[in-house]
Amino acid sequence: MSWRTVIVANPAKLSHRSDQLVIKQEEENSVPFEDISVIVVETHRASITSSLFSKLASKGIPLIICDSSHLPTGLFLSFQRHSRFLKVLKSQMEQTLPFRKNCWQMIVKRKIENQAKCLELLGKDGVSELLSLSKQVRSGDPDNRESAAANIYFTKYMPLTNRQEDNTVNSALNYGYSIMRGAVARSLTAFGFLPAVGLHHRNELNAFNLADDFMEMLRPLVDLWVGQNVSLNEEFCIKKRESLVSLLNKDMFINEARQRVIRAIEIMISSYRSASITSRADFLKLPSLIPIDEENEE
Repeated sequence: MSWRTVIVANPAKLSHRSDQLVIKQEEENSVPFEDISVIVVETHRASITSSLFSKLASKGIPLIICDSSHLPTGLFLSFQRHSRFLKVLKSQMEQTLPFRKNCWQMIVKRKIENQAKCLELLGKDGVSELLSLSKQVRSGDPDNRESAAANIYFTKYMPLTNRQEDNTVNSALNYGYSIMRGAVARSLTAFGFLPAVGLHHRNELNAFNLADDFMEMLRPLVDLWVGQNVSLNEEFCIKKRESLVSLLNKDMFINEARQRVIRAIEIMISSYRSASITSRADFLKLPSLIPIDEENEE
């Protein structure tokens, strides 16, 4: 299983040789493709060979490009790698409205439960209120319990600021969310789905609606790490960005076992494929938040 995250923060030339990523800077380093889960290029002074793009696509390794503020702005993914692409695509396009609503109900319920767990692990109030709301989520969430939960959650999570402020906490949250979104999009394409066709998110200008649906349960993991490690006015340094990318190697609980996040995403999307093909929303498996183990960070 791929597990290493590669961040390129300084000027470099990226190519490949002998089934390895080659990073040429003052010195030359290489990483086996089979070990890489994601590559993040932060510098604007990096050159990437076209043959490397092709190799990354064939290996299913996502490449994320960042802006001058170090926030991810671009995502390169493989296209139609799944051996039964047409079967999966057909099942996706023929999903019924009740099926999509039932899936969204499960996603919102688990997201709110994970938000409650995040507040609990941070020692904050609001846990019982969120758990109560999670039990009220109906098919399709017509009562918008997700929004009601978000209002409570962020009031308790960040009492000294809000999601609209320009500060280090929000920069860290946005960075972490983008990494999770990229990992989910990678898995969706690997299993043959079109990420633009969402369950709940249906924005015609968004190429990753389905990724935005399935990253919802992962947001509280980012929130938990940021709440434990980032303050409002400190520098959003490379070490913190590296740690956020490395959240993909932390654990969540899914299918009755602890799994690394990158593997939990694969299990989730694989279960969605089974659910979609059989029209059984109850086949869907979603990850639950658990305390972050600070060991084994890459």
